[in-house]
This record gives sequence, C-alpha cells and structure tokens, in this order.
Amino acid sequence: MKPESHAWLALQQYASSRLRPGFAERTLRAAREAVPTLFGQLVLSAATAAVCMTVVVFVHSRITANETARNLADWQAVAAEAEQVGQLP
Repeated sequence: MKPESHAWLALQQYASSRLRPGFAERTLRAAREAVPTLFGQLVLSAATAAVCMTVVVFVHSRITANETARNLADWQAVAAEAEQVGQLP
C-alpha cells in the first residue's frame, strides 16, 4: 500500500471517529425532507425569469435611450451645419 493510501485511511478513520453514530441516516433523512416541491420549484423558476426579464428590459431601455440621445445630438449638429451652409451668400 502506498504512503498516500495509509494517510487517507488514517484520515478516514479519524474522521469517522469524530462523527456521532447515525450521522449518515440523519443526513439522508434531512436531505429527503428538504427536497423542494414541484410548486416551490415552479415559483422559484417564475421569480428568476421575472427578475431576468426585468433586467433585460431595463438594460435595453437604457441603451436605447442613450443611443437615441447620441443620434439626436448628431442630427442637431448636422442641421446646424446645414443652416450655416444655407445662409452663406
């Protein structure tokens, strides 16, 4: 047996001596009781989807507003230059 195997075996024996009897059964029972219901999973999924959609709509509206403002500023500059060109003799 390799020295690493001895070390792991000793570690497992030490860890098992630190656990109270019935630990595995209690852990499995608690895990079975903590299983979410189908309704709970659906509610969590719906809430997650709603939050994601809200973020997507918010980010999209901010990007669109910024792009519209930039385009409007560019067109105002073009219109001002066109006015100046039209006023030249």
